[in-house]
Amino acid sequence: MDIQAESFAEWSQGFADACRQNQYDTSFIELLTKRERESEAVAAKHLQPWLHILEDSIQWLANLAAILDRLNTDGALNNAERAIWAMVGASCAHAMAVRRLVLSGLDTAARAEVRTLDEHLCACIAFLHDRELAKRFQQCQTKDDAEQFWYKNLNTKAIRKHLNAVERTVGLEPIVSVDMRAWRSNEIDWFSQAIHPSYLGAALTTRTLSAEDPDKHGLAFLGLASACSDRTLNFACKSIWYFACFGFMMLFNEHNSQPPVIRVDKEDEMHQLAVVGRYVIQRLNQRYWSHEIYPSAEA
Repeated sequence: MDIQAESFAEWSQGFADACRQNQYDTSFIELLTKRERESEAVAAKHLQPWLHILEDSIQWLANLAAILDRLNTDGALNNAERAIWAMVGASCAHAMAVRRLVLSGLDTAARAEVRTLDEHLCACIAFLHDRELAKRFQQCQTKDDAEQFWYKNLNTKAIRKHLNAVERTVGLEPIVSVDMRAWRSNEIDWFSQAIHPSYLGAALTTRTLSAEDPDKHGLAFLGLASACSDRTLNFACKSIWYFACFGFMMLFNEHNSQPPVIRVDKEDEMHQLAVVGRYVIQRLNQRYWSHEIYPSAEA
């Protein structure tokens, strides 16, 4: 099959039928590739430190997903733990999508994806805290069952209750917990806007603030590294940081009389990366917590 030749013939015939010269651009894919490479270079230069922190966080998540996949392949996970295995792997994939979209200059799509990343990571924390909930999730085999389970057990209000319970269990100071909830609620509201159409959202998707020069707007419907990705990357990194703080603890330690999902082997290189990586992710996020790449940009 030569779909390119077939498509070109259709375009040629269409213009011929209209008695017009063929306007089809056979080099359009080359244009897309060129724009993507240009956007990637600008993003790598101007969207630091958050881009690199996300890439380190993806490596850490991928390592956790690989550890769990090894256990699942060996038949060492029960139904509840398989739900956790699936959610960690899916979270890593969504984090990868955020990175790829930001590098491609598609920030609005990245915002929608980072909202999904956060949902998956928070649901995974809920499953680690409540293994019976995880078991019921794993047993949802149809689309309708999954939707009903999500709306009943993992809606925004339900997730907030799960996270609050986890924070109380580890003895997090109430004032810190309240501050974190307020911050996360604000971010969730903001990033949810990327999911539903709005004029402002569509306009900023069509023309965005340039990451290279945030005082200028540029056409972005084919991709343009955006100053708005500062906030997108920031939230992605902090969502993974939150999971590193609380999800990791329940993965590797007994919790609510439940055994750890992963038993630490100090000689296992993947376990070493998991333990050290958690420390590094926490340190980097804490160091740059209030850092804004474009303090005056409306992102």
